[in-house]
Formats: sequence, C-alpha cells, structure tokens
Amino acid sequence: MTGRKTTSRRLRLARGAFLCAGMALAAGCASTAYAEGVGSTGSVSATPARSQPAAMSFAAGDTLAIEDLLAFAEAHSPDLRSAYARWEAAKEKVPQVASLPDARLTYGYFAKTVQTKTGPQEQKIGLSQTLPWFGKLSLRERMAAKEAEAAYQDYIARRLQLTQRIRSDFHEYAYLAQAIKINREHLDLLNIMESVAAVRFKAGGLSQITLIQIQVEQGKLEDRVRGLETLRAPLSSRIRAALGTEASGILPWPGTKEVLLPAIDEGALRRSLLESNPSLRKMDLLREKEDDSVKLAGRGGYPDITLGVERIFIDGGDDPMTATISINLPIWRGRLRAAKREAIKRREGMEDALHDGAHQLSAELDLALYHFRDAERKVGLYRNTLIPKAQQAIDVALKGFETGKVSFTDLLDAQRSLLAFQLAGERELANTHKRLAEIEALTGVGAGREL
Repeated sequence: MTGRKTTSRRLRLARGAFLCAGMALAAGCASTAYAEGVGSTGSVSATPARSQPAAMSFAAGDTLAIEDLLAFAEAHSPDLRSAYARWEAAKEKVPQVASLPDARLTYGYFAKTVQTKTGPQEQKIGLSQTLPWFGKLSLRERMAAKEAEAAYQDYIARRLQLTQRIRSDFHEYAYLAQAIKINREHLDLLNIMESVAAVRFKAGGLSQITLIQIQVEQGKLEDRVRGLETLRAPLSSRIRAALGTEASGILPWPGTKEVLLPAIDEGALRRSLLESNPSLRKMDLLREKEDDSVKLAGRGGYPDITLGVERIFIDGGDDPMTATISINLPIWRGRLRAAKREAIKRREGMEDALHDGAHQLSAELDLALYHFRDAERKVGLYRNTLIPKAQQAIDVALKGFETGKVSFTDLLDAQRSLLAFQLAGERELANTHKRLAEIEALTGVGAGREL
C-alpha cells in the first residue's frame, strides 16, 4: 500500500512538473518573440489610415489643389493600405524564421517497471532543443528581411503609381476647365458676330444665309460646351476613385495659377531610374535573396544538432540524469543537389528579369522624355507664335467684317483657327504635366513636388 501511495505521489509530481515545464517554455517563447521585434526596412511619409472610406468636402468658392489630393490619397487609398499591410506582414516573418525551432518536452511512463539496485524505474521526463547548423538561421533571417524590403519597394511603387494617376487625372480635369472656358469665350465672340451681322442684315448689307450660318456655328459651339460640361462628373468621379473616397458631389475646378515646368536633366534621370526605381529595387532585393537561398541550399548537406537532458524517476532511489545529443543524417545527396540547382536557377531567372526590367524601363523613360520635350515645344509654339498671330488675325477680320471689307467665311476661318490653337495649346500643356508625372513615377524622384 505504501508503495502505491509513493507511486501515486510521484506520478502527480511528474504531471505537475510536466505542466510547469510546458508553461515555463511557453512563457519563455512568448517573451523572446516580444523582445526581439523587427526593425523597419524603410521609412514612409505617412501611414495609410485604417478607417472607413472618407469623403473630401469643399466649401463654396474652394479650388482644387494637387497637394491636397496627394495628401488625402496617401492617407486613405485602399490600394496603398493593402500594399502597406503586406509590407507590415512581411516584416513579421523575420523574427519567425530567425528563431530556434520549438524545444521538445517528452514524458514516458513505464507500463512495466524496470527494477534497478536502487528501486524500480517508473517514469521519465526529458527536454531537447534542435540547433540548426551554423549559418542556417542567419541566412533564413536575411532572406526574410530581403522579402520584407521587397514588399516595401512594392509599396513605394504603388505610391508613385498613385501619384502619377492623380497628377494625370488632375491635369486632365484642369484641361477640361480651360476647354470649357475657351469655348464659352468663342461662343461670346460668335454672339458679337451675330449682333454685327444682324445690324448689317437690317441695313441690307448682308445676306440672310450669312446670318443663318452664324447661328448654326453658335448651335454647334453650344453643343460642344454642353458635352464638355457633361464630362466633368465622370472625371470628378475618376479622381475620387483614385483618392479612395466616396463619390459625393462634383469636385471644384482647379486653381488657375501658372505652373512652371521644372528643368529636366536627362542624364540624372537615367541614373535615378537604375538606382531608385522601386520595381528594379524590388527585383534586385529578390535577386540578393536568391543568392542567400543558394548558400542555404549548400548548407543543406550539414546536419542539425539536437541537445537534450532526461531524468528518470526511481521509486525510493536517486533519480539519474542523462544528457543526450543527436544529429540528423543528410545522406540523400540527390535531393540536396537538386535543391541547390533549383536555387541557382531561381537566381539566374531573377538576374535575367532584372536586366530585362532595366532595359524595358529605360525604353519607357526615353519615350516619356520624347513626349515631354515634344509637348513642351508645342506649348511654346502655340503660346508664343500661333495663338498671338491667330488673335491678331481675328481682330483684323472682325473689324473688316463690321465694315464689309472681310467676308463671313474669312472671319469664321479666323475664329476656328484661334479656337483650335487655344485648345491645342492647353492640350499640350496638360500633356507636359502628365508626361512629367510619368517620368517621376519611372525614376522614383519628385513624387512630393507640388505642381
């Protein structure tokens, strides 16, 4: 009876030790994970807000400013929040792969006691820890860190793309405002021409067909203005969609301040493309990760070591303690060689993708620079030559039409030329800003410049 009580007592003690060891181990792992933390792999100018979609409100008389749109989009864009969350998730992988494998606690109960000189063996408890071969943990940690940095570059790329989209839509919206304004001015001009024609018609100096032609031109221009005004709502919705805001109301028109185009250093932009483009940086980081993957595959042929300690409980005697060591045997060399070849091919593939990406982006930059220079040249041509000449021609033609020295056909041609040049000038001005936004997104610079 006494032996049974002793056995029962030891069993309870063993179970208590088992639970205590498990709780201590869990607490130790939790505190280690909390203490390690992960350093930031980059910096961001603003953390996207985790909130319900916000609405951008405006008071009467407000004008739309590009800097306000960019700030709002960076804080509320769902696409940016998604990319930011993926970066945050990737950072949390670093301490996971850098940690040792879970320790193993074992318990054994002898169904049939083993008799020894000091008493029968009844149960045993052991604790073991596997230690990966030297360098494996650090390589895994570096690979996870590279993946996190690549996720950060993806976030930066999406932020630049969002900036480009908003700038492009903003300047398209600004062009629409100018197009409506110019067409209305020409509608006023046609109204003046109609008044002059009506006076001459009453005096018998002008045929009725000419008066009707003017009224036809008025109707065509009025229809064009209505079409442009109808386009305002969808363009406004497009901007709100890029901002990640609710489509509530039409956005106010942009301000009319003159915008100076910055000087372009093509050599510096090409260098910046190769150094700062986030897509290239992401591929370069993934290539570095594959370099470490090749090294890790090479260490796959080295064994991991498992250290342990075990205690055997003897009823009525001293409990012996034993230390253990074990290693895995990576003897299947074919599998290991295949793993290394796989890692090498992944690295080669990433190197080829990096070179191809650099060539493709360089070609895109060359084309964007051409379009920018072409649009910039045309802006100067329209503003400095064609529009002033067309304005001068219509002033002369209008005076001649009043006195009957210029035909309505010549006056109408002058009016149409001026309208076409003014619209084309505004179109090319918007194109310069849209191309500039594309260049900034490609090179990764100027994303915060206010236009």
